[in-house]
Amino acid sequence: MAVVNRCAVAVTPKPPMREWSRRVGGGPELAGLAEEQSLYLIPPYDDGEAGQALLRGLFAPIFAAELDLWCGNRELWPAPLTFELFEQWFSLELFPLVTDLGASPLSLWETGVDFRQQVRDALA
Repeated sequence: MAVVNRCAVAVTPKPPMREWSRRVGGGPELAGLAEEQSLYLIPPYDDGEAGQALLRGLFAPIFAAELDLWCGNRELWPAPLTFELFEQWFSLELFPLVTDLGASPLSLWETGVDFRQQVRDALA
C-alpha cells in the first residue's frame, strides 16, 4: 500500500448539468450516466481553504472535460465557463489523502480528442 502524492476531487453533476447533457448528449439511454461522479487527481494542498483555492485555479479543465464527454461541439457549451457556473452545475468533494491499493505501479495515459471520442462512443 502506498500514499499517492496527489489529492482528489469528486465531481457530481447537479440538475442543471444533467438537463444540459440530456439536451445535447446521447438521449435517454445515456441519461443515467449524467448522474455518475468523476474523480480527478489534483495537486496536494494543506487545508480546506487551500483546497478551495486550488479548485478555483483548476475548475476550467475539469469543467471542459465534463462538458466534452457529452458534447464535443464547444459552440453548444454554456458561456462563459465561470467558477460560479461550475459550482451551480456540480457538487464538489475534496479528498486530501489518496492511497493506492493496487499491486502494479500507476501508469499515465495522455488523453486527447481520439480518447474522448472513444469514451463517447463507448457510452453510446
